[in-house]
Amino acid sequence: MKFHIKKIILWFKNDSKPRELVFKPNKVNVITGGSGTGKTSLLSILDYCMLSTKANITEEIINENVLWYGLDFKINDKDFVIIRKHPINNIGSKEIYFSSDGTIPNTPEQNNDIKSVKTALEQEFGIDENLKIPFGGKYITGGSKISYRYFLLFNTLSEDTIAHTNTFFDYHLYERDKYIEALARIFYLAIGVDDVENVLAKERIDKLERELLKIEKKKKAIDKEEKLFGEKIIELVGKAQEYDLIERKLFTIEEGEKRLSNLINDFKTANYSSNMQMVDDLNKNKRSLFRKLRNLERFDSEYIDYKKNLRNNYDSLRPIEYLQENFNELIPTIELKTFLSTLEASLRNIKTEVSKRKTLSTNVKSEISVIRKKVQNIDAELSKLPTTTKDYKDEAQKFIFIGELKSQLDFYKDKWNIDDEISDTSNISVEIDELKKIISNTNDKRRIIINELESKIQRYFDLSESMGVYQNYKVFFDTKEKNLKVRKPKEQLAQQTIGSKSNYMFLHLFMFLGLHEHFIDIEQSYIPQFLVLDQPSQPYYEGIKENEELTKDDDKGKLQDAFSLINSFINIINKEYETDFQIILLEHAPQKYWTEKKLENFHLVEKFRDGNALIPPSAMIEPDESA
Repeated sequence: MKFHIKKIILWFKNDSKPRELVFKPNKVNVITGGSGTGKTSLLSILDYCMLSTKANITEEIINENVLWYGLDFKINDKDFVIIRKHPINNIGSKEIYFSSDGTIPNTPEQNNDIKSVKTALEQEFGIDENLKIPFGGKYITGGSKISYRYFLLFNTLSEDTIAHTNTFFDYHLYERDKYIEALARIFYLAIGVDDVENVLAKERIDKLERELLKIEKKKKAIDKEEKLFGEKIIELVGKAQEYDLIERKLFTIEEGEKRLSNLINDFKTANYSSNMQMVDDLNKNKRSLFRKLRNLERFDSEYIDYKKNLRNNYDSLRPIEYLQENFNELIPTIELKTFLSTLEASLRNIKTEVSKRKTLSTNVKSEISVIRKKVQNIDAELSKLPTTTKDYKDEAQKFIFIGELKSQLDFYKDKWNIDDEISDTSNISVEIDELKKIISNTNDKRRIIINELESKIQRYFDLSESMGVYQNYKVFFDTKEKNLKVRKPKEQLAQQTIGSKSNYMFLHLFMFLGLHEHFIDIEQSYIPQFLVLDQPSQPYYEGIKENEELTKDDDKGKLQDAFSLINSFINIINKEYETDFQIILLEHAPQKYWTEKKLENFHLVEKFRDGNALIPPSAMIEPDESA
């Protein structure tokens, strides 16, 4: 993808004149200067304008004085401008100005939002809705849309990375763990092993395989439950036989489950526990007889008292008979005659009642005798039945067993219901097989493309004269670690260490120059054709004071060799591939290091020396203003 930066622009808080750095296409654009001048911060400013969530811009001197950061750039012959307000506490601002025709305002104001601008950039990077992460990880969700920012990992080598022994990508500029994952997901897409169709197919396969795994786990859990329940069925059949609830015979698991289900469905209290029900009925009858017996005995007792009272009354009235027989001896008055006649009538009534109650009393006593006999018969029946506490508990335990049995069988049936709801794995397997047919055989393709990539990297390795004892070695791209190693010719094992930082700095250059030639060769649309290199001279300038030059001719020669290599890369891309490429080089080394070698593709943007820096003195606000 054609891409080059035209300008980086800074607007200051004190309204001083904006700072502009102008870059050329098809050139190695160099900003040279000492430490603390702000040249390294240009890499963070570029990342911020490309819409990073967080900012790595130095707060002191730079962010405390800058109000807006602007990037004027070109993608595929289209002009774009992104201007973003300064971050606060390293959190990127949502205030953004965006132009799709290259218009740069005198005073920036927000005219768009981050999401819309990202969408516009994704379109230019060739990223559509179908380009998604084929499989997820800890920090990136599978199926999420691929961000254009993931591909920017191929466009920078910061001072912390350019001479690192193991790390070859600037993860630290971004969310480190997330971008390590991202590179693993997009690497083969970037180098051309995968295409969009393969990515989509892999995404679908990954989703189906996860679904299949989930189903298999569920099936295993159900199989385990089924096995455990089979053992439980045998145990329950044994218990049912002990209680004489089912016939004593051998049952299979299926037969046992069916027989136990029938036992529950056909369960009736009278049939289920006849002994216990008979005991209960006999005791109820006995209690009823006891109530009748108590009532009759109470009646008989009260009747005896009643008859006694009648006899007493009769005895007390017997003198009336004498008086009635000897009435003439009394004073004969009509009132006395009437009174004696009444008493005589009462006496006759009492005599009659007493004589009649003999039969009633006899009947009551007879009934009491019958009831007592019945109670004796019930006691005789109860003595033949299990009425002890232990036996009674055994009978009650049958009811508990029925409840347990029903619960266990319901659980079993629920498990089978779950099993019925599980998707048909055969259909999933068929779809996976069909999708795998869509995917080309990437194993052979991967080997071929990695070989092609290594051959391009080897080209720059061979152009260099600074690898010392490793000069005739072959490069080996470690696809797992995403870094470059070397190996002896005709040997397969790569060297684990190669000595100095200078050697590692060159390995980084070889790898990134080879990668970009490969991207251009396969016409990769996702990778912008530019590269920012931050201080390749770092291995040689350690310990050297400001404004001093390299004291060792060997170190100077190696650095000039690195510059020549970069210059040759621009020529190769321009002439052999007839396309554009831009490099921005942030350097400590002075201008004469490339003018002496007559490197025609080098272009000096600015010298950050003698008071000149990214933030000029006129742009710095006074301490009270910043407060």
